[in-house]
Amino acid sequence: MNLLVKIRYRIFYILSLAMASVVVAGEPEPVPGLASTIKPISPKKVFDYRQPIIFQDNFSSAQFTKWQFSINFSNFSCDQPQAQPKQVQIVGAPGLGAGRFAVLFEVLRAPDSFRSELCLPAEDGFQERWYGERIMVPCEWIFDPNPAASIVMQWHALRGNWHPTFPNLAICIGNTNWIIRQSFGPAQQPTRTSKIISEPLARGVWVSWVIHAKWSPAADGLLQIWKDGKLVWESQGLNVYSTIGLAYTPYLKTGIYHPNWRMDQKTSRQKEDFFKEITTATNKLIYITDVKIGTERACYADVAPGKPASKP
Repeated sequence: MNLLVKIRYRIFYILSLAMASVVVAGEPEPVPGLASTIKPISPKKVFDYRQPIIFQDNFSSAQFTKWQFSINFSNFSCDQPQAQPKQVQIVGAPGLGAGRFAVLFEVLRAPDSFRSELCLPAEDGFQERWYGERIMVPCEWIFDPNPAASIVMQWHALRGNWHPTFPNLAICIGNTNWIIRQSFGPAQQPTRTSKIISEPLARGVWVSWVIHAKWSPAADGLLQIWKDGKLVWESQGLNVYSTIGLAYTPYLKTGIYHPNWRMDQKTSRQKEDFFKEITTATNKLIYITDVKIGTERACYADVAPGKPASKP
């Protein structure tokens, strides 16, 4: 092997190691011996593109026909044998009146018990979308002062030439506050922004979220987020990863993802941190309902959840 070939081989080897070492937050790598990931549902089977509102679910059917589950390390569809996980249950929606339903998500604090989510497919191309969702953090939720936040809504990246490390957009719970986070630009060294909503999080109260996103790797991108009718976030410019070689609309995941309870790292540091962590939180649980997605033909009023009939 001549010197030039050796140099090329060495460069390829180093780049391969660098790419393989990236850990994807919110979308764990498959782990040998655990359930493998499956091919996502086709967007054409989930979204109705004939209407401005292409998706909506208030869970009154008591089924997850258009969703996929993300439970810890496993991703699976609702028609598989393990499709009734105890971490994701359709229940009566507290405080929304008779005949209203919601999904109750729960993650118990234990090693590798970190994720309980529902997932919708990604769409080809950079689309403009409106999203609406109602979320309630129940009174049982224990505020946790530890640094890690719990993601309850996230718009995630697909894997491309580089593995992006964070959701393009996430709405999180950090101790007593809501937090909004972005990650975009070069996936190797993304730009990350974060905002803590100053108004303290209220437990036992339904919160209405509306998100308007013009997903783009260029200056024409736009993000607007309303909480209970109040604009709490607005940014212009690129808002997806620009170097992974894929044109797609980030896919929506909702539920609970608490990354610090995950231990699939090659080192033992996360495990040590888990057992050293001082917390009174033995689980995390939330309710969600009234999920809607609209196209560029939709507007705020089309996706915004209505006012609750009463308080829980």
